[in-house]
Amino acid sequence: MKKLGLLFIIIISLQACNVLKAPEFKGIKQIDLKQKQNGKLILVAYAQYHNPNLLGGKFEIKDIAVSVNDKFLANLNAKTYKVPAKKDFEVPLEVDFDEKFLKKDNLLDALGSLLNNKMKIHYLGKIYYVSHKIRIPYKIDYQQDVKLIE
Repeated sequence: MKKLGLLFIIIISLQACNVLKAPEFKGIKQIDLKQKQNGKLILVAYAQYHNPNLLGGKFEIKDIAVSVNDKFLANLNAKTYKVPAKKDFEVPLEVDFDEKFLKKDNLLDALGSLLNNKMKIHYLGKIYYVSHKIRIPYKIDYQQDVKLIE
């Protein structure tokens, strides 16, 4: 009987090791540009994920650089987001930036993007998935051409 109990504990332990995986990044759903009262602009991208795990957790987002048309825009705001178990979910990735980014050469680039109806957005950095005191880092290096007008 003791051997059966020990075997059960070993099997459960091995299964638990395989249960926790980083959520799968599925892409960016949409991108919005908003303005704060203090004059700063906010670029919000709605990232789509799927959590295959039986357990929920949270995302810790820090140090992700965002570039627009190969020009550094800003670092992503550091936030924590709840991750549901066994579900698709959405995370709003918010970047505050100054209107100074829209200086002459960047503005011309933005106008070119409008004419081409696309803008290249690049996210580079790390996200941490945390669940039950286990912290899994994974690299984000995602680039997407976003249509400005559908």
